[in-house]
Amino acid sequence: MPATDLLTREDVFHLLRRAAFGPTQKDLAKLEGKSRASAVDQLLPSKGRKKSPPRRKDDNRDELRVIQKWWLKQMQSKKWRAAEKLTLFWHDHFPSSFDVVDDLESLANQNGVFRTHALGNFRDMVFAVARDAAMLDYLDGFRNQKDAPNENFGREVMELFVLGVKDLAGNDTYTQDDVVQMARCCTGFVAETKQKKNRTVFTGNVLIEPSRFDDGAKVLFAGTGHEASGNIGVENADGLPFPTALNAIDVLFTHRDTDGRPTAARFIAKKLWEWYAYPDPSAALIDELADIFVAAGYEIRPLVHAILTHDEFYSAASRESTAKTPVDFALQAISSLEAKTKLDEVPDFVRFMGMDLFNPPSVNGWNHSDAWLSTSRFLERFDFAQQLAAGRDKKIFKVTPKKLLDPSAVSTGPMVDGLLDRMGVSVPDATRQALIDYLDGGDALSDEEWLETKFRGVFVLLLTLPEYQVH
Repeated sequence: MPATDLLTREDVFHLLRRAAFGPTQKDLAKLEGKSRASAVDQLLPSKGRKKSPPRRKDDNRDELRVIQKWWLKQMQSKKWRAAEKLTLFWHDHFPSSFDVVDDLESLANQNGVFRTHALGNFRDMVFAVARDAAMLDYLDGFRNQKDAPNENFGREVMELFVLGVKDLAGNDTYTQDDVVQMARCCTGFVAETKQKKNRTVFTGNVLIEPSRFDDGAKVLFAGTGHEASGNIGVENADGLPFPTALNAIDVLFTHRDTDGRPTAARFIAKKLWEWYAYPDPSAALIDELADIFVAAGYEIRPLVHAILTHDEFYSAASRESTAKTPVDFALQAISSLEAKTKLDEVPDFVRFMGMDLFNPPSVNGWNHSDAWLSTSRFLERFDFAQQLAAGRDKKIFKVTPKKLLDPSAVSTGPMVDGLLDRMGVSVPDATRQALIDYLDGGDALSDEEWLETKFRGVFVLLLTLPEYQVH
């Protein structure tokens, strides 16, 4: 085993920031010196997790906050944190928003779909999303019927979910006629209802109404080597998938781009690489990962494993290349300061920083990287850092300064170095000196006022460093 395959402390920080929500001190001690493969195997569960947010009686912001808090708690789980990071990716990849859907039960069920399939089979996930109530509501799928076709879902399943607008050569992956044909394939879905206390309620199930389904002949990707024709659909009235040759979802996976490569594999490999590593990877790297994805039958876990153990993932280009999402920033800060919290306030902090869980801003999900660091959003990060560092109540935040103080650091220089090491941050000499100058003038072990003011204050400075905003 080459020495470069063994994780350094900096590698552990990088891996757990990207694959999860930051390391604990125990993680750093446990994983340093381990092989990449061993560490990633420990992080990635071997199977999905069938768990959804708790059901809510009402559809309002207070109830939304409850399931947001529940999800943030799942993200802190040592066992499931890597799966939850992927669940967040799929929520961004297949977005549905509370502002449009206004049905927390449907959104909670959808969140469960993402969790179940997070590391499973991508084709199975797309099939589940294609008949998911929140998605069909969000993209007008329930309004798509034989006599009044709606192209919204048909377009997005190709553009955003499986193929992308253009391939790596810059050529369109589909035509407007393909959108029309795909819309016809996806007609007929209805929300099952029942009577309850003299009112009609949604059962949570999605069915096909045969009279609303367009059972005429369709042609997808006409004139290409992957053309498909016939009575193409997704699922019949008995809840059974259409046969492979006539299944609209399976047809998407036969698509080849202008290089003759599997379009879906390239599209997802690139997008997952960018989620974990850096933007605009080379075509050679994309194809290396896409080949792994195809060979695994579109199983997601082998692809993610390949990304997180790849030499390029640990390269300089991959480190500090993207801004932390608000969720990453908040949870990593809480972990770094070993803060106690019931997370009651965190959903709103994250929302103010620009990431309202279960409520992405558009069909494109969230705008990432530098978009998180606009002036107004950075001010919200500063406010969060102040509230966290000042926290003395575990109902909101409780930070205990003495727990974070290295008793062997007899002067402020080593003390600052220890704090930077705890946070996993490297800074220029001038920044280090400014932090030392800020802390000078107190006795770390006996001066309570210094601990409660200066020492808490330095964490605000650390959490708002430019170097801490990226990972």
